[in-house]
Amino acid sequence: MSTGEPSLTSTRRTVAAVFLAGVAVFLVLYETQGLLPAIREAYGIDGPTASLTVSATNVAMAVFLIPFSMLAGRIGHARQIGAGVIVAAILALILPFTPTPELLIAVRFLQGVAIASVPATAMAYLSLRLPSQALPGAIGVYIAGNTIGGLCSRLLTGLAAELLGWHGGLAFTATVSLVFGLIVVWLLRHDLFSTSRSRSAREVVPTGAEAADPVGQEPAEARPPRRMIPLRGGLWRIYLTGFLCMIVFGGSFTMLGTRLQHDPWRLSEGAVALFFLIYLVGTVVTTYYGRLATKFPRTRITLVGMVVALAGAGLTLINSLPAIIGGMSLLTAGFFLGHTGASAAASASRPGVDSTRAAAIYLTVYYLGTSLGAWLSAVLFVDFAWPGVVGMCAVSLIAVLVLTLTEAPIGFKKRN
Repeated sequence: MSTGEPSLTSTRRTVAAVFLAGVAVFLVLYETQGLLPAIREAYGIDGPTASLTVSATNVAMAVFLIPFSMLAGRIGHARQIGAGVIVAAILALILPFTPTPELLIAVRFLQGVAIASVPATAMAYLSLRLPSQALPGAIGVYIAGNTIGGLCSRLLTGLAAELLGWHGGLAFTATVSLVFGLIVVWLLRHDLFSTSRSRSAREVVPTGAEAADPVGQEPAEARPPRRMIPLRGGLWRIYLTGFLCMIVFGGSFTMLGTRLQHDPWRLSEGAVALFFLIYLVGTVVTTYYGRLATKFPRTRITLVGMVVALAGAGLTLINSLPAIIGGMSLLTAGFFLGHTGASAAASASRPGVDSTRAAAIYLTVYYLGTSLGAWLSAVLFVDFAWPGVVGMCAVSLIAVLVLTLTEAPIGFKKRN
């Protein structure tokens, strides 16, 4: 569905706007992750409390994804995207001036609320504005923007912090995000300021059967009943897979910088930031996942991914920088094999299942996994150092292996 047949220039402008919106909000999503030792020292707080600057943002994002996806049709998708990127950047500019850790965590929570407005809306906006043949490529560009923003969130902030201090690192990232946000607003200016209320009211995200077949829809009474939380076809297992995988990924990278700034390495923020380039392994894996999926079933790919991630987690126990780099690279590759398959499975159409809602719930659970992983890894690091973090990763990865191998129902009864 689209609002007319846009010109090539309009299509490019829309794709560029959504790409930069993804970069802008993900640029500030993880900006404190590589600065936790500096934040802990500056405020005189412990590791678990400092990790809340990561968890609070992800919790808020998870909680507000679904509400924002429902609100977009009322206020306009472009307005919601534009407001989200600007508010998130302005809150990021406030962070360096927060006098207490409690206020820092509160501002980070509000950032998560603002950030949620973009991923909750972006793909629906693309589907409304672009012709169907341009949509797959545009969604790929948007996801690439998320990946680039997430990588630069850690990398740019850490490198800037080495020159300007951690306050300056946060301010630098916030400034870059605000510049991108202003460009997004300029690119969306026609929809922001010239869209009538009636048109905005028509821009309601199609879901379920409506999205799959907007022309010849079944009568409402002929459609299968839909659950508030879709669980059919093993969806609960897919949600749990994403949750557990993100505990591993979010937790390990959250405490990686703290480990590397301890003995025997004592690396600087800039040097630690370079380790986040390992994220590029995920870009390679997701690029080739489609080819793997045509040859092997998703469950087999997930099993391989978890075994690879387990091997990588074990390798990081060796106190050697090459071993840590190799181990984190394997862990990253395994995570993306599991997450990419689970994400695609959550979005796939199933009889009687609202795929849009299932995808939104998957993202919600996914970011809750990030929050729990960041906090739990910090707690374990205090008592057990890095082996505690690896133990958390091992338990989560083995749980995914068991889920994938047994496919046994846990807490949900199958219904005919």
